[in-house]
Amino acid sequence: MLHELTLEGHGVRLVPLAVEHAEALARFVDDRVWAGMTSATPRGVAALRDVVGTALSTPGRYAFAVLADGEVVGSTSFYDVDLTMGRLEIGHTYYDPRVWGTHVNPACKLLLMSHAYGTWDVARVAYRVEARNARSIAAVTKLGARPEGRLRGHRVAADGTRQDSLYFSVLADEWPDVRARLEARLAGDRADGARTSVLLIGGRSGAGKSTVASAVHDLLVARDLPHAVVEGDALDLAHPAPWEHGVAAANLADVWRRYRSLGHRRLVYTNTVSVLQADLLAAAVGDRPHVTSVLLTASDGVARERLRRREQGESYDAHVTRSDAAAGRLEAAAGDDVHRMATDGRTPAEIATEVVALAGW
Repeated sequence: MLHELTLEGHGVRLVPLAVEHAEALARFVDDRVWAGMTSATPRGVAALRDVVGTALSTPGRYAFAVLADGEVVGSTSFYDVDLTMGRLEIGHTYYDPRVWGTHVNPACKLLLMSHAYGTWDVARVAYRVEARNARSIAAVTKLGARPEGRLRGHRVAADGTRQDSLYFSVLADEWPDVRARLEARLAGDRADGARTSVLLIGGRSGAGKSTVASAVHDLLVARDLPHAVVEGDALDLAHPAPWEHGVAAANLADVWRRYRSLGHRRLVYTNTVSVLQADLLAAAVGDRPHVTSVLLTASDGVARERLRRREQGESYDAHVTRSDAAAGRLEAAAGDDVHRMATDGRTPAEIATEVVALAGW
């Protein structure tokens, strides 16, 4: 569907998607960027030309290239547009990882929804997300879109499996509040000095995450530095475990919004795999946060000794098994940007002092 609609503001420009944009899109599209799509990851300029061609040939879809500072940094679309019924969906969205957690996504959503409600006078804007796509779930929830339910077996994923879709929406009478939230996020993003500083503390069970976070808290209190400590495990501690719904990231977004409103800018976040989820957590926090990732390590013997102090019987055995598995995964997957810090034979206060220095606090 060819169109001539251009939207501009808040540091981004949305222009009609064209084949000429394929080369720029191909520079950053990879498996991580394409996660949650129903098609296989397009690789190379020719494959992106096919993606653009599909977008342009789909009825009811207004596809855009997203520009920031004159550079193509992504694509997004209106689709399933039915102005007679006053409804549409926003999706087919992907961005260069360099702009994840920046002003780009909230600015695009503000422009798109402002046009949908203000010019087309729609009654409903919907977002459809694959149930496994925690990043997108967190981003849509942070917008203020309301969850509506799950469509089981609704789509065929790129790997050939049937997956559920989660639906979210914003109705016209909810739009003023959603718009205000987006405008506030963008205003905060422009104030660079107000950016959040996040300290992620990860590690296997028995590495000392909670103990070190408590010591960091004591140290910052002694220095009278405003901050908040959030135990990630508590954000989605439920049964059945709701991890696939992105509840932890959505809850973090809500919790941190309240702390920010009180003037807090330093966040200490603990979770076993937090250092592997820096992008997702940064998106939940918003405002292009400065992130310091610290992976606490402990030898098998020390981890077991610490676990034995708090777990017994079958619970102890289960924790040891999970701890060993997590240690291997973390060591293999944590990148060079993650600071590894051994905790064997060291006091929590010593580690806290070093961790706070890494964060620049």
